[in-house]
Amino acid sequence: MLRSSSLYLVIFFWILVFIINALLKNYRRYSRRYEELLEENGISLLPCQIRWYTTRFNRWFIKLGKFHSYFLHIWFTIGTWVGVFMMFVSVGVLSLTLYKAFTKEAPEQILTPVMPGVNLPWSQILYYLITLAISGIYHEIGHAIAAVREQVRVNGFGLFFMAIYPGAYVDLHTDHLKLVSSLRQLRIYCAGVWHNIVLALLGLLLLWLLPYIIVPLYMTGQGAVVKQVMKNSPVYGSIKRGDTILSVYGCQVYNKDDWFHCVSKTLLKPQHGYCSDMITITRKNSSTGGVYVDGVFDCCRNATSSRFCFTYQSISQAKGYACLPARTTMQTKKFCNQPEDCAGPGDKACVHPSLDNSSRLLRIIRSRDLDVLYVGDPRLLTYTVVVTDFSPRSPLLPLELPTIIQTFLIYLVSLSGALALLNMVPCYSLDGQWALFALVEYSLVDLIPNEDQRNTLCNVILTLGTLLLAANITLALWTLGNV
Repeated sequence: MLRSSSLYLVIFFWILVFIINALLKNYRRYSRRYEELLEENGISLLPCQIRWYTTRFNRWFIKLGKFHSYFLHIWFTIGTWVGVFMMFVSVGVLSLTLYKAFTKEAPEQILTPVMPGVNLPWSQILYYLITLAISGIYHEIGHAIAAVREQVRVNGFGLFFMAIYPGAYVDLHTDHLKLVSSLRQLRIYCAGVWHNIVLALLGLLLLWLLPYIIVPLYMTGQGAVVKQVMKNSPVYGSIKRGDTILSVYGCQVYNKDDWFHCVSKTLLKPQHGYCSDMITITRKNSSTGGVYVDGVFDCCRNATSSRFCFTYQSISQAKGYACLPARTTMQTKKFCNQPEDCAGPGDKACVHPSLDNSSRLLRIIRSRDLDVLYVGDPRLLTYTVVVTDFSPRSPLLPLELPTIIQTFLIYLVSLSGALALLNMVPCYSLDGQWALFALVEYSLVDLIPNEDQRNTLCNVILTLGTLLLAANITLALWTLGNV
């Protein structure tokens, strides 16, 4: 249902664009002015595609392409070899994906198509659109600067939005491009991928340095800070936005990972008990009997939410159930599994909450307000409580800002890296196509002196590469459709 709604929304958007465009072009009063406006601004509308083309940046590209010419020569030469290396990596990765698809029941997907509303939440659509646009623009800027550096004219630069994918393109003078040597062509063709790799590496570096960069504004390592408690959460109203969780079930929490680890750890072992003594149990016990509810003995009969039914066993072998104040019983720092674990004078006892196997009684310690006592399946906490590592130093600072930056950088690294990988596949219509021709011309001209034979070799490789990419896309779409 969700996938259908997403598809209908995209179709509705483009139908609306088509209708508005058709009305404006055919309405006599505005048609001429509308078409002049589109032409003057380099805007064109095609089926499921909007394009914008301009020559305004040409001078800027020329300035950048002539800035520190020797440095740019070194820069794009490195990019050339990295780009060639990525061509072999892309073929290896796609071949390995196909191999695993035929040898495993559940193939690992390296290439995953992004579909808003399906595997991309609508809440994160802006991250996707902005980072994909940035990656595409930076990719094309790389081509443009390299072209100017290699004496190839840049005719113009453009942006497009096709279906649900934003992108960019640069228009190079074809005749100039054909006149330069194959190595210089290779520098131009590999420049975009090289820039994507640099952008992805920069994103990774910023992601790693983020906790240190925002130290003046946000603290880390102080606990897991609650960003959101969903309304269906069993702790909704108890744990609040902005609370810093310090420990769960005696497990110290310093960050987001600790929160998930501590909650998950509670299910690995049976519920531990709390040390007490028979005098305290007898004095505080308010039980007058009990009933079984869903197979679990309840000796408090829901008398009050502050009390809980515990089962106890003492060193003197006294056993039974007691309705005790939950908070004071759990405040002891001595945990136990049997009475002998509780050292000290008197008839010591180990008390355990009366629970079913999947439930736990957890004490969650916060930096402010009273501790929260939670009864139920611990996994519900990780599903319904959203936490972050970053604690603002001032109440005026937004709690979401570090997460927004973090998510943006993750998308930037993923999408820029994906563009670098896919663009160098030796496939028709991708950078890999032109890079392959230039590479063969540069490296195999002595081994294969006949130009027709070199072109035939390139076309065979491109056909195989196109089939390889198409097979991976088909596999990815099939996998996505079966999720």
